[in-house]
Amino acid sequence: MKIRSAWLQSLEDKHVLITGGSTGIGLAIAKEALSQGAFVTLLARSSTKLEKAEEDLVKDGAAKHKILTKVADVGVYETLAKAIKESFEWRAVDVLVCNAAVAKIVVLDEGRIEDLHAIIQTNLTGVVNTVHVGIPMMKKRSPETPMSIVLINSLSALYPYYGNSVYTATKYGLKGLGETLRLELMPYSIRICIACPGFVETPMLDDCGMEDDKDTFQIIKDSSFYDRSRAETPEYVAKYTLEGTKNGTFLVTSQFTGFALSTLSRGSMPADSFGRALVELILFIPIRLFSFMAACYIYYVIEHRSKKKH
Repeated sequence: MKIRSAWLQSLEDKHVLITGGSTGIGLAIAKEALSQGAFVTLLARSSTKLEKAEEDLVKDGAAKHKILTKVADVGVYETLAKAIKESFEWRAVDVLVCNAAVAKIVVLDEGRIEDLHAIIQTNLTGVVNTVHVGIPMMKKRSPETPMSIVLINSLSALYPYYGNSVYTATKYGLKGLGETLRLELMPYSIRICIACPGFVETPMLDDCGMEDDKDTFQIIKDSSFYDRSRAETPEYVAKYTLEGTKNGTFLVTSQFTGFALSTLSRGSMPADSFGRALVELILFIPIRLFSFMAACYIYYVIEHRSKKKH
């Protein structure tokens, strides 16, 4: 029986470009990639955070000549394009990681429209900008060189979180973008990987304002089974994301929750292997029944808590 070989055998001497690379998941991916022998470009808006990120990576043992930093906002196409092109000129990019994201936990009509627009601009438009610049340069190396585009998504792309409507919309959009790109890039040696972690212990979790509105936070906590003590670490997300990328896996999740939601939400996109497809087929009905019971509980929580809120 032939075993499917990995898409990328190794990250040794590969170049990994990461947007939102100065903190959180992006920085953890940079650290893991460097530990596996890669070169990295960190791209972020803050020069101060980038400088600190580079210092921390070097302190952890990374070689400084393997790190390039670029200041750019993914929502501003011109400066982003310049930064990405300069990164490609430094070294041809093998793995393009679209990680930059922002969040604001608020019921849609209670949020400032400027904040909601900023979420869309970074989380969705920023990814479109990044891949629009990167893909033509990656295509020039096809078909001889296997490459990957990684979209750091969220379980919000597979499950609607209360108080998270616009953020969730951007993540659903990101999943659709990845599914279509997967088809558009089939003639080339460029794979798409969508990583969907759950709650992750990052600065964004502090900055999203989840706990500002106690009533809304309680609804989120009860309906989303939120427990910060069980949040994934950026290092854990980085490891399984890069492993999924090397294996050429399209949809990457962790833990049983991720497996269950990906089984329910895969849509027309097939699983990456016959074995995974068979397991999903066998477990689909039990998972669907469980999701029905969970939905009943969630609807009750939202209705009950909303009455108390108002």
